[in-house]
Amino acid sequence: MKKDLKYYLKLPYSYSIKWSDIDQCYLGSIAEIEKNMTCGNTPEETMSNLKEALKAYIKTSLDNNMPIPEPIKIDKYKGTITYRTTSTKHYYIVQFANDLGISVNALIDEAVDEKLRKKQLSY
Repeated sequence: MKKDLKYYLKLPYSYSIKWSDIDQCYLGSIAEIEKNMTCGNTPEETMSNLKEALKAYIKTSLDNNMPIPEPIKIDKYKGTITYRTTSTKHYYIVQFANDLGISVNALIDEAVDEKLRKKQLSY
């Protein structure tokens, strides 16, 4: 298959749109494209701006024979992460999870979710 503009625009890129109190607008980015960001007054306007920016990025990259990142292939990730820690920390994690009435996996997931939100990552 020829990897032209049409090919790339059909790919399921990872779009993220978040409200910014500082900028007083919606900020949008595409996870696979480094150093990209656009904004808009509504999520819909921001998505439209993202798609236009992606189109311009792809055209420029194709014209200049530059590599174009393709979307993250989620099926490559199984959802299993091996986590190692100290026995003391393990004990406290288990106790904290028990106090909250949740599993250790749920507690770790919540902690990771909180960190991802602070980094403003979407998934």
